[in-house]
Amino acid sequence: MGKRTKDWVKFKRMADEEFIVAGYIQKGEHTFSLVLAKYRLSRLVYKGHVTSGVTKDAVMHLNEIGRNPFQMLPIGNESAVWVMPNQVCVVEYMPNTLHSLRQPVFKGFRDDILPEDVQVSENEIALGIRQRSIKK
Repeated sequence: MGKRTKDWVKFKRMADEEFIVAGYIQKGEHTFSLVLAKYRLSRLVYKGHVTSGVTKDAVMHLNEIGRNPFQMLPIGNESAVWVMPNQVCVVEYMPNTLHSLRQPVFKGFRDDILPEDVQVSENEIALGIRQRSIKK
């Protein structure tokens, strides 16, 4: 067996994926977290949050609608400001087998992708990935 030396180099494999911005949560004067979603057919499905890389300028692009766009309120989103789900963003993250966002980083908006084209993957559907929610 070899020994680990300073010659070993660790590479983190990162993935990026498109999501729809469904809302945001203000966590401090300059700290915001975006609420992410994807469509499953014509229904929005909650997919998680991203805080790293989100600026106040990014939040200023969003149009408030005042109502939860999900069938059920996702846990941890009680103080969210809900926005028109018409903005697609790119999030970079470390992939894992649970299809959750590990160490997500907001990379920006995509004007070249329609929100209705951002769909839950067949793999997620096959695995029966569920999101934690509470009633509205």
